[in-house]
Amino acid sequence: MKRLIFSVLILLIIVSCQTAREGNTKVAGNIRGVPGELMKLVEVGPSNSVVIDSVIIGKSGDFSFHLNLKEPGLYLLSLPPNNILIFELRPGDTVGIKSGGISHLEDVIITGSPSSSDMKKFFNATFRNRRVYDSLQSSLLSHQGDPDFAGFSKKLDESLKPVWENQHTLETEYVNRHLNSLTSLLILNQGIGTSPVLTFHNDSVYFLKIDSSLGRSFPGNKHAVFHHNRIIREREMEAVKKQTR
Repeated sequence: MKRLIFSVLILLIIVSCQTAREGNTKVAGNIRGVPGELMKLVEVGPSNSVVIDSVIIGKSGDFSFHLNLKEPGLYLLSLPPNNILIFELRPGDTVGIKSGGISHLEDVIITGSPSSSDMKKFFNATFRNRRVYDSLQSSLLSHQGDPDFAGFSKKLDESLKPVWENQHTLETEYVNRHLNSLTSLLILNQGIGTSPVLTFHNDSVYFLKIDSSLGRSFPGNKHAVFHHNRIIREREMEAVKKQTR
């Protein structure tokens, strides 16, 4: 009997050591065309980011990271010079990332994390909206000296409106579909030009929905707590504005 108990203990120790070494969460994939480049895995915190691991991409393009996660978090992969890919990780996830090369991160395929895959599509659509918006803004600046600048500006505003509305729809629909995901917090901070699209003053319902959902699902999570404290500050500022009117 003692031998049996001893054998079981040894087996548990071996399994425990193996799990600790390999981790409960995995990020792996293949990115071609960048052999010898240093890829970093970065944890994105509410107020700072920390590099937690790195790997040199081999000739085949394969890479993998193993983590021991206790709670969901936001992470990004970075490749020089300025290529990043952000995603959500939860304990037990096995996330796959595949791309045809460093210049094709826009077309990267993410598996194992539906919210991250949807977020990548969201950022692709957002990039297209920003490109159109910036182009129209540049056109406006180039006509500043024109006699009919006011009329041109009015027409441009009419052209910008559907771009802004499309971005607003993108963000609200994403939030409604992913209330239980930390990625929704990133969406709240997206903007067009120099202004955020969603604001607490005009779109508080989405801020509150996320707060309620994340608070229930991930109590104590640093991202959820940070967002909750943000709402408290926003409400305080709204109260001050009402008093000063």
